[in-house]
Amino acid sequence: MTLLYRHAIVLAAGSGSRLGRGPKALLPWNHEVLVTRVARVAALAGCSVTVAVGPEAGTIRRWLRARSPSASTVYVRDASLGMSASLRAAVRHLASAPARPHVVVVLLVDQPGVDETVVSRLLAAHRPGRATRASWRGIPGTPVVFDTADLLAAAAIAHGDSGARTWMSRHPHLVDDVECADLGSGADVDTPGDLAAWPQLG
Repeated sequence: MTLLYRHAIVLAAGSGSRLGRGPKALLPWNHEVLVTRVARVAALAGCSVTVAVGPEAGTIRRWLRARSPSASTVYVRDASLGMSASLRAAVRHLASAPARPHVVVVLLVDQPGVDETVVSRLLAAHRPGRATRASWRGIPGTPVVFDTADLLAAAAIAHGDSGARTWMSRHPHLVDDVECADLGSGADVDTPGDLAAWPQLG
């Protein structure tokens, strides 16, 4: 049986403007920061990792070198255009790699309730030719696992903050939702009010 080459893309290039305190990637979390936390989660789930970075890229890379040295980074020059720019940059990086992964899980940097058990469940449930999306109490969300070819197609039509959602909305018959609320939370951190839900965040 051929072992799958599994990769994770972490979208971490946002400026965190709605938080008013710099990139969410650098929010403190239990003696590390959110970007190193999610890179570690992906690695624990058996994935190699690429992190899309934008503002304060130098600081983010220093944290990753210290805490997740196996993670690679790609700088998103047009990060201000939204999540789609981060997805395209990370996918271009994968497309130029000597060996492409079989499957890719797309993770957001600002979901501290997603851990390796969630990622592992999605990877285990994934079927070739389909997208496998986390559902939180019946509400579709992220992370999402794609075959690499489908993720390339999703990046090609992504715009604004849609990320891969445009591709999934056009191909709903190819999307499998997997309930994950028993393992964690799909809530993200967008506003100062969201910080209150996570006492671990500094």
